[in-house]
Amino acid sequence: MPKISIVILNYNGTGVILPCLRSILALAWTEVEILVVDNASTDESDNQIAEEFGDRVRIIRRAINSPTAGRNEGFQEARGEYVLSLDNDILLVDPMVLHKAVAILDRFPKVGALSFKIGGLDTPNEPLIEHWWHPVDLQVGKDRFFFTDWFAEGAVFFRRSALSATQGYDEDLFHGYESVDLALRILEHSFEILYCPNLRCAELRIRGLHHVFRRRMNYLFLRNKLWTAWKDYPLGRGLYFALTRSGTAAIRALRYGWLDLWFQAMVEGIAAPNAIRKKRRPVTSQTWKRIRRIRKGQFCPEATCISSAHLTVLPTTVPAPAGKH
Repeated sequence: MPKISIVILNYNGTGVILPCLRSILALAWTEVEILVVDNASTDESDNQIAEEFGDRVRIIRRAINSPTAGRNEGFQEARGEYVLSLDNDILLVDPMVLHKAVAILDRFPKVGALSFKIGGLDTPNEPLIEHWWHPVDLQVGKDRFFFTDWFAEGAVFFRRSALSATQGYDEDLFHGYESVDLALRILEHSFEILYCPNLRCAELRIRGLHHVFRRRMNYLFLRNKLWTAWKDYPLGRGLYFALTRSGTAAIRALRYGWLDLWFQAMVEGIAAPNAIRKKRRPVTSQTWKRIRRIRKGQFCPEATCISSAHLTVLPTTVPAPAGKH
């Protein structure tokens, strides 16, 4: 069996990281390397991991909290042919999920990333709307395999060669919209991204739609959208993308009370630093043609046949993690 590495990003994960790891250790796949990248936690969650799991889990302790740099460090240290990247609040509810993922990648050698269905703890078979930015409508696509130009960074299964070709996440983005940038580069390197409804997981800390609250994430998302336009988009397409996203964000900022964050993101996003400008390599017209086809809805009936259990009904209850209220 091919080696699989599971890389979990942890920052102050008390209450969620231990259930996450327990669900991983309950998987049916035997050859699993587990790495926890601890992003300078201050809550002793890294010590809790070491105490409960010992050498079954390798902890990479970082002095600086950076989601993109932390994930990349985990990818670089991982030895697996395939890499499952998780947030620390993800619970794997299907013990056969790795078998299903490997079966799909074996059948589709040009697929570089598999996007998970991320549900809640009580309804893990129903995707959370905040994790659904695919080109297919949620109700139409939630139980179907389709090619996509997006994935949620909280639960994604990578082919090692796709990570090697793209060099992982852009660390200058820090956090927010980094999966979109990486997805574009995966497609640019002639890989595909496939949404798989049979790869299910549950999120223990449901945050909701970030733009309806005053959060730093609103600033990071808008800034990084503009930086992604700098990096990845041809001029005309980039201008249209930047204007429409900035306008939508302005309306939301006025409505939900984060106009100052909008201004900060606009200033920093338009005047992108040299580190971003030097990375400008617009996605080719050939890749944009593929993206246009994907965005029209490109289903994959072949993948449906790989696992006859991909729509198996989950147990009616999922064990609640210790300490969750």
